[in-house]
Amino acid sequence: MALKADAKTKIKALGFDVDKLIAAVTAEAETDFEVPDVVAFKQEDLDTRDANKVAEGKTAGMKEGEKQGKELAAKALKKKFGIEDDSKELDKVVDLVNTKVATGDTGLREQNAALLKDKERLEADLQQEKSKTQAVLFDNQLITDFPPGRSESMTDAERLMIIKANLQFEETDGKVIVKRNGEVLKNKDTHAPIPVKQAISEYFTERSWLGKAPVGGRGGGDNLPDGTAGLKTRTQVQEQWLKENPQGNPVSPEFQAYLDKAAKDVPDFDYYN
Repeated sequence: MALKADAKTKIKALGFDVDKLIAAVTAEAETDFEVPDVVAFKQEDLDTRDANKVAEGKTAGMKEGEKQGKELAAKALKKKFGIEDDSKELDKVVDLVNTKVATGDTGLREQNAALLKDKERLEADLQQEKSKTQAVLFDNQLITDFPPGRSESMTDAERLMIIKANLQFEETDGKVIVKRNGEVLKNKDTHAPIPVKQAISEYFTERSWLGKAPVGGRGGGDNLPDGTAGLKTRTQVQEQWLKENPQGNPVSPEFQAYLDKAAKDVPDFDYYN
């Protein structure tokens, strides 16, 4: 009987030459046949071996994947933090990152401290300039409160210096009060603090600084200056005066006389706006 084809295939799979094997088996005389070394496994042994190979492959793959993942993470960290280093070891790169972050924090604190110092200096400079500006504006306001008819014995700047050396001006509850030798100057009848303008006028009289007739605008004399009818604020009068005196100085005796005349018969005249 002849072997089946699938039997032949299995025998060949074991390394045997099927045709030579059949010829040797069917020969009448004793015949040599080269038998290959074959290690036989049961199916369950093969299954166990294959399972172990798969497990080994997975372990090796996991180790390789972990290695590559750490290298990629190290590379990403170096790029993010600008670290120049050839190391691919994640732990080493993490140490480098921590060192740089710590240094950066120190640098940031120093930068913030420098910025705070600059801020404080700028605020101090700003406050100083603000104080200077307020002082100049207040001085100008005091000069506008000088009475008309001032003598020519000294300039307004000289008089201002003397006044500020003898009178003290302090702001209380939004109003300026005048002191002399530390005492508030008050109205003899009401005992209320007298206005700044009155205090200055009385000081002028005391020092005999009034000696010539006031000079007004084109109105002249006791007549109302030209164009000031209906004007109720210092700014409005100043604008009108500059129209009539283009080269004039609002901080001058001439303007003060003009202003006083314009405000003389206006009970609610606003000297400060």
